[in-house]
Amino acid sequence: MKMFISVLMAAVLAFCVGGCGNAPSRSEFPERTPDAREENDSAENRAVVHKIGVAVYDVMDDEVITFREYLTDYVKECFPEVEFCYSYAIRSEEDEMKFLEEACSEGAEGILSFITYDLEKEVDYCESQGVYYMLASGTVSEEQYEAAADNPYFLGVVGPGSESEYRAGAQMAEYFINEMEGDSYILFTGGAAIGNEMHRLRSAGALDVFAESFGDLGQSAEELAVTEEPVRLTVGGIRLTVFPGYTTREAVAVKAREELESGDYDFALSMFSMYSMVDVLRAEGVRQGVIDCFSMTNKNLFADGTLCYVAGKYSSQIGPSFAAMYNAVTGYAEEFRQNGRAFQMTQGYWISKNKQEYNDQYALATGIYVNAYNYEDLGSVMKVYDRTADFGKLKALTEAWTYEEAEARRGE
Repeated sequence: MKMFISVLMAAVLAFCVGGCGNAPSRSEFPERTPDAREENDSAENRAVVHKIGVAVYDVMDDEVITFREYLTDYVKECFPEVEFCYSYAIRSEEDEMKFLEEACSEGAEGILSFITYDLEKEVDYCESQGVYYMLASGTVSEEQYEAAADNPYFLGVVGPGSESEYRAGAQMAEYFINEMEGDSYILFTGGAAIGNEMHRLRSAGALDVFAESFGDLGQSAEELAVTEEPVRLTVGGIRLTVFPGYTTREAVAVKAREELESGDYDFALSMFSMYSMVDVLRAEGVRQGVIDCFSMTNKNLFADGTLCYVAGKYSSQIGPSFAAMYNAVTGYAEEFRQNGRAFQMTQGYWISKNKQEYNDQYALATGIYVNAYNYEDLGSVMKVYDRTADFGKLKALTEAWTYEEAEARRGE
């Protein structure tokens, strides 16, 4: 991982990147042959380079790295006619719009986004440039979705959705309250107070469980989820601190370290990755649960006991989103809409509660040669590669995201 990060830091100096040297050879993938009557159209589409912008919140974040490894080490090798252009770190609406402008000026035909600040504004800008946009892995409010749903350049949203995000926070809280021994908790809410809908929903879900288990928290879960300052509570025989902010930001990190060092906490429940806090968590003996991803970092933290719960996304989970964008940039956008509107498709989290579960899931989550969404899966829902591909098939594949369904696809 350290070697990859060093290479990645050099790579981001260039705006657009291709595949990586450690990918499997093209000959190792089965060939797809279009129907004879469509062969000329298919070959023409595949001869064109399709440039796709990838908007991420931080190119050095582990979740982003796992997604990027899949796109560059696997997808790019399978579909060499595609070129990906990455943002570096998007931390504001201004950053988001600047990247969209740069990507469009560089000839991007579509944007796969993993962060949104003003969905309607972003989609409207892409429409003005004739560029497709989709939220490839994330959650937006129903109001945000409706504001953009009828725009023909907005493909849709793939992600956990509001119910799954809320449930992810609730399930993590239930695990620590009911299956672990301890009486002091710190809940890191990340960007919930500054508009991150995923973090808000996860935090509210966890706080509702604390209220149900220990009694009135003095404020509603919704209010506590978006607190802008730490709130320290003693209720029902336990201590609970609600701590807002991104620990990747220096001012927040300093305060978080002070809190962990002085608070004598048993458990930290985080709605986002907190790799910058690993050393203090380990030093203070605070065991962590996190809603994050299946990364090597988390694998190592499970191994040393710092981490004991992960609800995570996995790298190839974004494969169907790529397939949807590929259909759009090759001329089939209209055939993959939901009743003429942008689609909403649901993918949830794999959950690991111990090292063995994590290791088993990690192997399928991060594999290059064997992974949850492979070349055959993606090609089966791309019109250029399979003339029977349609919206129903794309939706069915996208929403077959569970570990058990992925195992079944791979014949495990």
